[in-house]
Amino acid sequence: MESTQPAVQVNSVTRRFGSLTAVNELSFTAQEGEIFGLLGPNGAGKTTAINLITGLLKRHDGAIRILGFDPQTQAREVRRRIGLVPQDTNVYTDLSGTDNLLHHAALYCADLSGIEKHIETMLRLMNLWERHSDPVRTYSGGMKRRLALARALLHDPLVILFDEPTLGVDVQGKHVLWEHIKKQQAQGKTFIVSTNNMEEADTLCDRLVIIDHGKAIAMDTPERLKAALARDVIMLRTTPVIEDPEDLFRGLGVQAATYSQADQLRLEVTNAESIVGELVARATTSHSLDSVRITRPTLDDVFLHHTGRALRE
Repeated sequence: MESTQPAVQVNSVTRRFGSLTAVNELSFTAQEGEIFGLLGPNGAGKTTAINLITGLLKRHDGAIRILGFDPQTQAREVRRRIGLVPQDTNVYTDLSGTDNLLHHAALYCADLSGIEKHIETMLRLMNLWERHSDPVRTYSGGMKRRLALARALLHDPLVILFDEPTLGVDVQGKHVLWEHIKKQQAQGKTFIVSTNNMEEADTLCDRLVIIDHGKAIAMDTPERLKAALARDVIMLRTTPVIEDPEDLFRGLGVQAATYSQADQLRLEVTNAESIVGELVARATTSHSLDSVRITRPTLDDVFLHHTGRALRE
């Protein structure tokens, strides 16, 4: 995607809350027309980064530019060019879908001529027109998220920031929402998507940055991040289950052995094809082999590799 300037530039940005450094010298660049992901555990600093980009929070150090404008000193120019879908779907549940958008238009749209027709267009785009006059409290979680996206797009922003797009949304609604985001990208919109959903990041993002403890620890396309692990995964089912895989497969270069399911052993290795024969031979000396499968690393593997397996508050 060629562009004269990046849509979003974040350079060595830091934000502190007392003794807590929520964002720590964070840097990344999103190009126009790109879906760029902020991926990280809960509490990693993703929402703080979103709020810094929009200007809702002030940074302590570093620089941010949205299409060349500084959200801290040129807030009006930035707000004309961005749309925000926050983590909490803060729509008015007692109002209808149409009235929600009319309220937003009165606050954010410079020109209200023809706004009713524009709202109808947006609600049809989000597959909500059939329910446009119903109170939003009767909407599903996915419908509320689509309404929030319609609201963010109402003033035709060039950059949309989406915090946890499918939070509280069922499987069907999740895929519908992803389709809407992709359609907007095809029209030249830039998305900054904050998520800790690996499937979402893998499906949506052209590139992403993994953030942990406020710092960028890895950044690239999902495919390159997975390839950079330079390992394969062998999924093994036996009867009975192998109790001590580290001892049984010692010397075969197994880097990690875990049970992804109660009866499915997951082995991380450098070159699966070169050792799978010996691995099966050892396994079948005292176990019955039910299945063996070689796969490639997933974004979950990348995420755990960089952020660890410890639970986060």
